[in-house]
Amino acid sequence: MQHLALSESNAKLIRPESDWSLQNREFVHDFEIVARFASHDLTMDIRQYEWVRPSAGHLMPQKHYLDISLDGSLRRSLLQSERWTEPQYSGGVLYLPPNVRYWGQPALEKRNLLCLSFGDAFLANVFDGENPLTAAIPHADIQNVALRRYLLAMASELSAPGFAAGTLLESLAVGATVELARWSQLVSDPSGGFVLPHQAKRIEEFIRGNLSSALSISDIGRACGMSTRNVARVFKQATGGSIGDFIARCRIDLAKELLESDNFRIKEISWRCGFRSSSAFSAAFRAATGMTPRDYKLRPGMLQ
Repeated sequence: MQHLALSESNAKLIRPESDWSLQNREFVHDFEIVARFASHDLTMDIRQYEWVRPSAGHLMPQKHYLDISLDGSLRRSLLQSERWTEPQYSGGVLYLPPNVRYWGQPALEKRNLLCLSFGDAFLANVFDGENPLTAAIPHADIQNVALRRYLLAMASELSAPGFAAGTLLESLAVGATVELARWSQLVSDPSGGFVLPHQAKRIEEFIRGNLSSALSISDIGRACGMSTRNVARVFKQATGGSIGDFIARCRIDLAKELLESDNFRIKEISWRCGFRSSSAFSAAFRAATGMTPRDYKLRPGMLQ
């Protein structure tokens, strides 16, 4: 993983939210904290570096940790948690709850990240003494457009701070935390005692937050606290449509939103929307809109 800097034989734990640049520096080159902001129980920074030697090991954050890749590239670093059955690849937005032991294996590549960490005191201030992330689960690639916007706005302000930058950065961190809490409740609450419309809403929100995944019925049921047998029935009864049609529509909607931004290449958009090849993405997008993704991105209304 991109925040590890120790060999497999070293049992020392790394805290990803800390500046570990002085530890085992031989694993990375050109480590730099480009910008940093800290306030009370909140810390954020932009860090750049390049992994140049193979390594693997363990880490354990002491605070809630979020990071986002700022260069638009797909990360190839592996991360393993006791809460996952198989290792995961780090994607655009990574979230690690505190006091959980992880194992990571970083890919040899350059990194440009916004890293955000916050503790229980910050959460208590935001949520009036409560902690909605008590049962939060780690996620290697959160597909949440609103959360991503908050994090990118933080990076922009941190890179070129303006008037009252500290106040704005704290406000953006609050917004990101609220979005993270909403997402966490959707994917980690195991209860299944809601009435059908609420169950369907839970399914919809999980799908919208995980569009880069394959989204099998069993995955959806497990995440929403429902049996595989009941997922499609509940969704059909509450909405009148099929889960497959809803997933396809959500992927095209997300693709449109990402195409309207200058931050993503078409190949990356296809991956983020759950298509395993650019050609499959192009065919599905054209069937749904009558335009290729490139034509949609370059249509007259989008020219700056």
